[in-house]
Amino acid sequence: MTVRRLLIRPGSDQLDTSTFAWQGPDGSSFRTDLEPELRSLGGVPLPHRDFVTFATGVFLADRTIERPKSWRREIELEVPVYDVFGWAELADHFAETLEILSSDSWQLTFTQRPETEAPKATSPVEHDRVLLFSGGADSLCGAIRSLAAGEHLLLVSHWDWSGHHAVQQRLASELAEQFPELVTHHQIRLSRRSKQIGGGTFRDEPTRRTRSLLFQSLGFAEASVQPGAPLWIAENGYAALNPPLSGERRGALSTRTTHPIVLSRVREAIQSLGGGSESQNPFLALTKAEMYSDVAAILGKQYAEMILAASHSCSHIRYAAGTGYPPETQCGVCFGCLIRRAAFHAAGMADNTIYLHKVIPTDEQPHHLRETAQSEVGAARYAGQRGIGVADILALGLPDDVAVDDAVGVAERGLAELAAVLDAEPDLRDLQ
Repeated sequence: MTVRRLLIRPGSDQLDTSTFAWQGPDGSSFRTDLEPELRSLGGVPLPHRDFVTFATGVFLADRTIERPKSWRREIELEVPVYDVFGWAELADHFAETLEILSSDSWQLTFTQRPETEAPKATSPVEHDRVLLFSGGADSLCGAIRSLAAGEHLLLVSHWDWSGHHAVQQRLASELAEQFPELVTHHQIRLSRRSKQIGGGTFRDEPTRRTRSLLFQSLGFAEASVQPGAPLWIAENGYAALNPPLSGERRGALSTRTTHPIVLSRVREAIQSLGGGSESQNPFLALTKAEMYSDVAAILGKQYAEMILAASHSCSHIRYAAGTGYPPETQCGVCFGCLIRRAAFHAAGMADNTIYLHKVIPTDEQPHHLRETAQSEVGAARYAGQRGIGVADILALGLPDDVAVDDAVGVAERGLAELAAVLDAEPDLRDLQ
């Protein structure tokens, strides 16, 4: 069992590489523009401050505990919260949720966090909706749907890599120009450091399976100071359900960041702690291509092609290093990129995105790019031949408000889009 602790403003004698110190924007064990009381976000209620603290500890532990070859880790995490009793009652619930997300075993302990002066309640600009805005195509589609309905929208972004920060800024600026006076954008930085304050080196684990929990916690916190503003977590139905592409992907290799059972478990837990904001994935019944078609209908095909191509879907943020292409250039063959390319193809839209796998000749590609292409395309092709069964959809369960037939239907349509692009694109056609 590997132990990690998050401490609020600890003494110097409490610092080692098993401890994360949250002091504020200056002097924390991690890079952030937030202080522990979240004063910069306004009068965030205690349950949501607790949730952000918890999710921060989880994210930092996830990013600094290396995975063994067997993938699964045993992690013990200690986090300070205001409501110790309430969180202790939900320790098993959150541990099970984290296991779904990261495929690790978690043991959670909560300690009493000292009461501090409450952040001053402000009079924020009132918004009709809050949206998690990652810079990806799905969150962009969610923003466009909301803005086209005339809603005042607060975009909440988390970033731990400068490339995401730049993409989020560009897209938010484009939306603000297209929909004047309807867009507010908050970008929040929270990323791991390689060095502990006072000395010592943190290990680096590149997987980010629990980043989505941190992102959600920030969205809930922002929504908590926007009375009546629901939170949207936008993801196409096929990616949200993410049925395994092959047998071995039923477990660790299958991401579950926006799976409806995860979103439901988080929402229920936060509400039981006295927090809450309505949260919803508005696109659970749609494939990515169906979302793209909606954007084309709203903005016109040509403009939709341009703005969607400016989004970022790739999970391999370091693949462009040494290639001569900008660092945010997408690989074109990870799961996110394949679903993205399939959506453009199925929607009958031109894909103007630059993909490393398309623009770099095969014999000049880095080994990791060729290896990813073989692995991901081969798995996707196998899935298209195998099809999707009810058992695949029910592997993690579904909340009561999601019908099995609807879930199977959107998964089958999404898989059909994926299978079609593998045969249509020259750089993918011959890969097995």
